[in-house]
Amino acid sequence: MRLVFFGTGAFGLPTLEAIHAHPQIDLCGIVTGPDKPQGRGRKIAPTPIGEWAAAHSFQPVWKPARLSDPDFAVQLCDAGADVFVVVAYRILPETVFTLAGYAFNLHASLLPAYRGAAPIQRAIMAGETRTGVTTFLLQKTVDTGGILLKCDLDIEPDENFGELAERLSELGANVVLATLALIASGNARPLQQDETRSSAAPKITPADRCLDFRESGVKSINLVRALAPAPAAVALFRENLVKVLALSDAGPVSGSFTPGEVIEANPKARLVVASGDRALEVRSIQPQGKMPQSGVEFVRGYRVENGERFAMISPERLGG
Repeated sequence: MRLVFFGTGAFGLPTLEAIHAHPQIDLCGIVTGPDKPQGRGRKIAPTPIGEWAAAHSFQPVWKPARLSDPDFAVQLCDAGADVFVVVAYRILPETVFTLAGYAFNLHASLLPAYRGAAPIQRAIMAGETRTGVTTFLLQKTVDTGGILLKCDLDIEPDENFGELAERLSELGANVVLATLALIASGNARPLQQDETRSSAAPKITPADRCLDFRESGVKSINLVRALAPAPAAVALFRENLVKVLALSDAGPVSGSFTPGEVIEANPKARLVVASGDRALEVRSIQPQGKMPQSGVEFVRGYRVENGERFAMISPERLGG
């Protein structure tokens, strides 16, 4: 089987590595995003997939700026691939994905649930306790093609986006290999998605990141989990932006407190803030320009006092 892999982010690395190591798969090309400025220094750097290819001296690697480029289509045709595998890449136009006999995507949800760009984050935000991965055939409408395979797993109670994404990426590699085995054996039988059970997972916006302690404790905890370690939920403390990276339930609020108000700032024990209905311990926080630190370290370093407040930041301040 000759195969071209399409991917950009680190989520696709376990799948790419599994394909590359498989003795019966001829990886005949990799498609990834163009090199772009990254990090504080804004140095031009490849995508994680491009970096993998360079480290393994793999060729050919295509980095098209426009997927509609006729020269790119010619190069794909010349590769003679039987299958295109897409993991965390851009939406492929029909003129591209029809160049192979099979073109399928690995999606980080149990389709038709959480179609869209942010399935892992949206599932955690919604308080889901179970998710998984799905392989499905590409078609014009995004994330709607026939399902080839699914595999589910439990979401751990305190698991954040980064941790869950890593587990799903490893699971996804196994599901992609199993899907390729079905295709090779002629036993792939796509199942139509049930539109009555579909839900959306749109990309994360600046407004999504604004932590509002007026919400319930559960909602605040899930928002922080869904966005950690990056891009992170954010709030204002003393008019300065802070990233809140981990919250936990600290019990009922006893007394009358304003949401976001610090109700316990103990430099030897913990930092506790009031939410709409519960007390929440801030377990990890990152002041702007600083490294992540524990709530206790934040209390000591900033001499936080009871009665101070974490306020909601405006999306405009985040650029949206």
